[in-house]
Amino acid sequence: MILIGYMSLSLSIVLVAVGLYGIIVSKNVIRVLLSSEIILNASLLFLFSVSLIVGLLYKPIIFSIFAIGMALTEVVVAFAAIILYYRQKGSLEVD
Repeated sequence: MILIGYMSLSLSIVLVAVGLYGIIVSKNVIRVLLSSEIILNASLLFLFSVSLIVGLLYKPIIFSIFAIGMALTEVVVAFAAIILYYRQKGSLEVD
């Protein structure tokens, strides 16, 4: 069980690197949003793997509700920011 925790911890670090690369390289707002979503999911995987390693995964329903709420909040805020950006600039390209 601990080996799976360490493997998922390594995967979360790789996903954060991929998300950061996507944010730095991309010039489209939608791609930046998708990269930030990858980073969010990597952080959730990181929390899950740490709780798996430490042995705190005895209440998975609480962790699931926390993850769903955090992802929903992030998507709503990101889409609101994209709509405002499009209204001001008229394009989704990042300058």
